[in-house]
Amino acid sequence: MTVLNDLYKLLNGHFSWPDKVYIKSIPDKAPSDSTFIFITDSTQQLKDFGSNAFRSMQYDLEIQIFYSTKSTLDYDSVELDLMRFLVSKGYVVSNVRGRMQDPDTFQDYQTIIVSKTERGI
Repeated sequence: MTVLNDLYKLLNGHFSWPDKVYIKSIPDKAPSDSTFIFITDSTQQLKDFGSNAFRSMQYDLEIQIFYSTKSTLDYDSVELDLMRFLVSKGYVVSNVRGRMQDPDTFQDYQTIIVSKTERGI
């Protein structure tokens, strides 16, 4: 199982506020009046070199929260709860990009980059 699939399984159904969690792609007709999480791979880096070998791989994953255009959620609370949950599961929050608005759907969205290191590869 991939690290991305592990994250999908961890998030799918855990929180009550997203209507859906999408992995790798968002359907063309995703409704703008729903709140959803979108996750994708970002980068991978070999780590812990010694004796001409690496011993671990760091996976960076991108999580985007697209808020419904009718959302009444407290964005800060939602995002902080998500980040605390991920940290408790062994992820490291490496970057939070700041909220923007999608020019096509007018949904506010937040991008959070998390890392997970797999050792003994």
